[in-house]
Amino acid sequence: EGFLPTADVAFLDEVFKANSSILNALLTLLNERVFDNGGSRGRVPLWCAVAASNELPESDELDALFDRFLLRRAVPRVSDDTMP
Repeated sequence: EGFLPTADVAFLDEVFKANSSILNALLTLLNERVFDNGGSRGRVPLWCAVAASNELPESDELDALFDRFLLRRAVPRVSDDTMP
């Protein structure tokens, strides 16, 4: 309980900084809604994943993951000038 394989909704922070094994597991989870844990494969109830990153992916190997997010929104940095 409380981990991604059991989540209905997930927030993935700094998703593009994950290592390749995490990214591969995440791709399988997003595409097939399954999670491999050792020798077993289980269904994942995930229906919504929201990701955030301070930088856009720069390498081609991250394109597959970037393509899984259908809605994208670039938000400018908050500066002291914009604060009341």
